[in-house]
Amino acid sequence: MRLYPEQLGKHLQAGLAPCYFIYGDDPLLKQEALDELRRAARALGFDERHKFDADDGLDWDAIFDASQTLSLFSNRQIIELSLPDKLDKTGSDRLRELLGQCHTDLLLLVSGPRLNQQQQKTAWYKALAAAGPVVPVFTPDARHLARWLEQRLHRHHLAAEPDALHWLALAFEGNLLAAAGEIEKLALLNLPQPLTLADLQQHVQPHYHFNPFQLLDPLLQGKIRRGCRILLQLRQEGVEAGMLCHLLAKELTTLQSLQAALASGQSFHQAATALQVWSNRQPLMQAALNRLGTAKLAALTRLLAAADAAVAAFDDDSAWRWLQALCVAFLDDQPPTILP
Repeated sequence: MRLYPEQLGKHLQAGLAPCYFIYGDDPLLKQEALDELRRAARALGFDERHKFDADDGLDWDAIFDASQTLSLFSNRQIIELSLPDKLDKTGSDRLRELLGQCHTDLLLLVSGPRLNQQQQKTAWYKALAAAGPVVPVFTPDARHLARWLEQRLHRHHLAAEPDALHWLALAFEGNLLAAAGEIEKLALLNLPQPLTLADLQQHVQPHYHFNPFQLLDPLLQGKIRRGCRILLQLRQEGVEAGMLCHLLAKELTTLQSLQAALASGQSFHQAATALQVWSNRQPLMQAALNRLGTAKLAALTRLLAAADAAVAAFDDDSAWRWLQALCVAFLDDQPPTILP
């Protein structure tokens, strides 16, 4: 069963499963999901808690000892297990063995990083999904962030006018932890409701954050202003131009390979599957191909090559200028750039 964080409360009203797997890249949502599960467990008499973190090295023998030993002071216990980015064969085997020991007096809370499609096909992931609910915790993207913020404000008995809510979404995109902190501060100020744009700009300090992968989708969609905004923020956050060149090169290579496959008579689905394009990104890639022709892709590739050459020459300023030119060149009506 797949549950999202906002569904946990209703799910727990029906009782506690023996195992939960919380995975994803958002620290706030992950922590809050774990806290909600701990509270529900304590209310049912799970008073003893053992925590094992991959950062400290997983001692599987110690984990099994804890799972098989009941305290004199508690008949029910929680085993919390934080998985590493990659689980080796030994870890996979021991985890599946541990899952086989789940019972009504033992609650297993497993947490982990964001998983790709291949990891979700592994034996250990399938065993976790069979043992209990999996709870993905991902930072809401730009389309869903305003709704999340509105719900968060409502939790603190606050409301915001539409333009204020839009500004708040821009101010905290990619950083729910900072957004939650600022909303808690707003709740203490006892400001008139609903909050106005002027209220937020006076009392809130923006803390948006982007990761390099978030640059790709706006460019494929032709949302150039957003792409340039993300690019500027990535530079301010210290992301290396070379990393962006690598990601963009991979994306452009995939687009050109898809284009060649379509020209040879393959269906888009066949080509995308062969190139291991995630199913949720296939519509985006197909739409991008419909608006980016062969000449445009060739021009984008030349701009990227110029950026990459600047990185190789340690000319950071030039590299970022080329990257900005590349972003602008994704515009539908932007003619292919001719390099000297």
